[in-house]
Amino acid sequence: MALREINFIPIEIVARRTLLRHLFFWTGRMVISLGLIWGFHFYHEHALQAEKRTVTTLKEMHANLGAKINEIKQIREELEGLSQKQAGLETITRNESYSRIFAKLADIMNEATWLSQLAIDSGLQAKAEAEVETSLRLTGFSLSAEELGNFLTRLSNEAMFKNVVLRRATESETSGLYKDMRQPIRLIQFEIVCSVPRV
Repeated sequence: MALREINFIPIEIVARRTLLRHLFFWTGRMVISLGLIWGFHFYHEHALQAEKRTVTTLKEMHANLGAKINEIKQIREELEGLSQKQAGLETITRNESYSRIFAKLADIMNEATWLSQLAIDSGLQAKAEAEVETSLRLTGFSLSAEELGNFLTRLSNEAMFKNVVLRRATESETSGLYKDMRQPIRLIQFEIVCSVPRV
């Protein structure tokens, strides 16, 4: 005797279940596909934003670097201006020390001795690290050896002048020194070198 299954469920219900099963299956697949697409899209957008942020950061760094370079240029120009002002002040200071030398020489000179040439060499010859000297070369005439010796003594005794040395002293005849002078007179031509410490 054969047994046969009899389905009492109507065909419409079975078809509806099959349709619903298919709909859920394909809907799930579509949701998964859309999720993958949206995930890729969001990842791509995030990567692009990161690149944009990097480009923006680089542009800001470039702008900041340009501003720093301009600031450095301005500082360099200010330093050059200060260097020029310092050089000018050094020149003024140096001239003041020369005026001190001239004033002291005027005090030491006597009536029978005079200078025809004064050479100042500020070649910054340093004997020690802290001591810088200016060398002087005095060329002139004296009426006698005694007057020249007097001038040398006063020059040597002055604290401003160091290492006073008479390099040359020659006797010579000179005429026309004064308007009413008719006969030549004998003069001693000298050359003295010394040094002046610079403050």
